[in-house]
Amino acid sequence: MIDFGMYTSYVLIGIAVVGILFFAVAKIVGSPENAKTALIGIGGLVVLLGISYALSSSEHLAKAEISESTSHNVGTGIVALYILGAATIVTILYSEISRLIK
Repeated sequence: MIDFGMYTSYVLIGIAVVGILFFAVAKIVGSPENAKTALIGIGGLVVLLGISYALSSSEHLAKAEISESTSHNVGTGIVALYILGAATIVTILYSEISRLIK
C-alpha cells in the first residue's frame, strides 16, 4: 500500500511539473518582454550561485559522514543565504534612508 501511495505521489508531482513548464512557456511566448525580465533575474541567481560556490569551502568535520562535494554544496547554500540576507538588509536601509531624505 505504501508503494502505491509513493508512485501516485511521483505521478502527481510529474503532472504538476509538466503543467508548470507548459504554462511558463505559454506565458513567455505570450509576453516576450516579461521573459526578458525573468531571464535577467535567473541570470542574476546563476551569478550569485557561482560566486557562492567560489567562496565556499569543501572542508568537513571528520565525524560527519558526508562527502567533500556535499560539504561544498551546503557551503554554497549558506554563503548564498548570507549574501542575499546582506543584500536584503542594505536594500531596506537604503529605502528607509531615501524616504527620510525626501
